[in-house]
Amino acid sequence: MTVDADRTMLARVRAELARRLQEEPGLPWLSDTEPLAPAGVDSVLLISVIGELEQELGVTLPDDTVLESASISSLALALSRGVRP
Repeated sequence: MTVDADRTMLARVRAELARRLQEEPGLPWLSDTEPLAPAGVDSVLLISVIGELEQELGVTLPDDTVLESASISSLALALSRGVRP
């Protein structure tokens, strides 16, 4: 993946999380590597966000991959490596 593609995927994950959390776009208070659970992202919300992004991107991720993703950057990486059906 290129640097631009990495940034694009990070931005997509961040935007979807912000939308679902009803927060300011870009979530400026949350770093890419900060754990999501302490920031208020529970597993139900996380699965919902990833499901939306899977549909948008046309990829699928195993559920355990989603739950093991602890940060915006790990989610972006998992989505970029997702399986295209």
